[in-house]
Amino acid sequence: MKNLKKCIIMLIALFVVMVTACKQSASATFTGSDKQPLNITIAQNEMIKFVKTERSARTIVATPFSAKTDLTFYLWGKAQSGQTLAPKTVNVTSEDGIVGKVILDIDCYNWSLTLAACDSNDLPTAAGEALTESEVLAKAVLIGYGNVDMMFTNQIKFTLTPKGLSKTGGVNLTLKLEEGTTIPEGYVATAYIYDITTGDEIESAASESLSQVLSTATTEGGLLHSAGASYTANGKQINPGTYRFQIEFVKANENRKYVWNDTIIILPGKTVQETITIPNLVGTVPAAPEHFKVQFNQYINDLGNLVTEAEEATYPGYYVAHFTWDGSSVTTEMNFAMQIAEVADSFNVTAAVNDATKFEAIFGTTEAADPDPDTANAKYVFNYLKDIRANTRFYKGGSLFANSEYVDVYLELGKRYVARLYSENNAGYSPTAAYLEIDTTTTQDWIHGLSTAEEGNVLNTINRFRVKYVTQGGKWNEGAEKGAEPAGSTKDRIVYWSQSDHSYAVLNPVQDSTTHLGSESNPYLYNGPADWIYWIKELTTGTKYPGGSTTTYTPEAYINFKNLTLYAAYSREGDVEIYDDITYDILQAWVNAFGITGSATGGVNKAATNTVSKATITAPENPGDPALTTTTVSVTLPATKANPAYDSEAAAADPDYSIPATLPFNWKYDKVAFSITYAGRTYFDEEQVGAAAGSANTFTIALGNLPTGYVYNCLITAQYQMTTVSYPFTIYLTD
Repeated sequence: MKNLKKCIIMLIALFVVMVTACKQSASATFTGSDKQPLNITIAQNEMIKFVKTERSARTIVATPFSAKTDLTFYLWGKAQSGQTLAPKTVNVTSEDGIVGKVILDIDCYNWSLTLAACDSNDLPTAAGEALTESEVLAKAVLIGYGNVDMMFTNQIKFTLTPKGLSKTGGVNLTLKLEEGTTIPEGYVATAYIYDITTGDEIESAASESLSQVLSTATTEGGLLHSAGASYTANGKQINPGTYRFQIEFVKANENRKYVWNDTIIILPGKTVQETITIPNLVGTVPAAPEHFKVQFNQYINDLGNLVTEAEEATYPGYYVAHFTWDGSSVTTEMNFAMQIAEVADSFNVTAAVNDATKFEAIFGTTEAADPDPDTANAKYVFNYLKDIRANTRFYKGGSLFANSEYVDVYLELGKRYVARLYSENNAGYSPTAAYLEIDTTTTQDWIHGLSTAEEGNVLNTINRFRVKYVTQGGKWNEGAEKGAEPAGSTKDRIVYWSQSDHSYAVLNPVQDSTTHLGSESNPYLYNGPADWIYWIKELTTGTKYPGGSTTTYTPEAYINFKNLTLYAAYSREGDVEIYDDITYDILQAWVNAFGITGSATGGVNKAATNTVSKATITAPENPGDPALTTTTVSVTLPATKANPAYDSEAAAADPDYSIPATLPFNWKYDKVAFSITYAGRTYFDEEQVGAAAGSANTFTIALGNLPTGYVYNCLITAQYQMTTVSYPFTIYLTD
């Protein structure tokens, strides 16, 4: 207790020191404004330059702003106390040439701050006495956000990006051919700016077309001779964003075009100025893409965030495959063409690793003879002519247009696929394809079980399968004593896995011999007093999942790639009877209704309309209203129920045949319901707890509420655990 008191006193003292420190100036004297220096760090990124910034290949972007000379910074914000900081100019210094720093005095509160940068040649002006936030945002070219609690720290970091800003930019490009190259006579060159995902031609912010027929520098040798041509969209108000810049060569009366394309990034307030050298691309097929890869269901998106897809949430039976590739060496493609083909069961994964020739038989063609994916034996073909984005059944995101880098599609669980990727233009397909690589070095959850020595292997089949564990009414125990398991633990468990050189380890849900508990990785399963003993693959035959030859059943590893469903079997002693759903069917002889009494062969017929006269129904009169007659509908369960799924011949031939000829004496339904409808109107609807074996569920129907001369739809439904069965029949009611 003494130590606790000391700790509390020390914490209070520490807090007082921190608060006092915040209320002192640099000379350690108390100031009325309660201000302290705040150190702001601006991280260098691809949009701001302190020394130099590298840019990726095939990307045209304006030279980054320089924090030293090009930008003027404004800071504003609001404290939790309600105090506001109006936009004020702050000075940036760069001591190491990598990050910029700002130091200013600010009150000791918890602040939400915004730092914006404007082009020093185009600064905001105040309409009133003081500059407002909206006036700064209209001119801002970079912006960042941050929070700082000045009671505990005086450091804050901003990462500046153009995201969310509206100040437009422009383009001013010089275009020329490679030395000694000319374009054949008759071709006209036009430059366009396209949406990078859809391929749609864009307009400027002022609804002005951005396509431009390129000027002819000289007629000698055709267009774009070495003297060059230009594309200018400077001042045409292009909204900030990433686009595709494309030059197209078209000859009159020919339905072909040849292209050069790059990614172009428009920054707020910046004009892209670049010289582009173009080879003679007329009639030349594009180079092949490289590093064609796939990830399943979980990957890092362009913003660096982890993307997770709810399994089978959009399309039951399917999952998301995220395809990526490197097209930096491809500059003349109009689009990419992707093939996906299903692999037969006999396909040898190991023998086909990194061997492109193994795949030609699958696709049904050789690259040299016929690389056109449209004529190949592929299950799915996606390219510009068959736009993948138009096929919403398989398309999720991304694009196959020129300069694209990824596409997401839905593939079927429990199957194996191979894939390859071409680049394409009007001259044809790339001479070779990029064959799929599935890199197993990733730590993400779509591949499992590889040892260190095997990391780096490449698998050429795409596969993801579902393993479903059906509890059959049992409960999962994940570390709690029996009866204390978490809510919902009776639900069937689903696991998703991908085939690799290692097999999937099927759950062995037995309790620990020492603790008598389960674990999160391998919970044990029980049903009342009975523990799980083995998995069953086929309920109709009772076939066990392979479990070795030991005395204690242990499920073998799963070495297949198809979906697997396993049903739990329970026993206290070692054996248990498992029933198929058909075992629970309601038998005709059980149904007594409207005066029709069941027998060994009789009962209410569900295959034909049962005609019944009110006058012939023998039932007690209602004491309160003699005109109101009643009747009953019963589901009578005998001491044992004949099993319609029982196969006596199979049982005689197979000593392990497990479906019983009858249900046990103490079996009963959990719930039984009965309803009567006609022409969309419900006349009767009631649910009861299932009666014990040998007894009956009785429903009393007021016949006076049922007009005669109509055919009524009657439905008995009964539920046992997760199984629901029904017995529909019709009654034609007469006087």
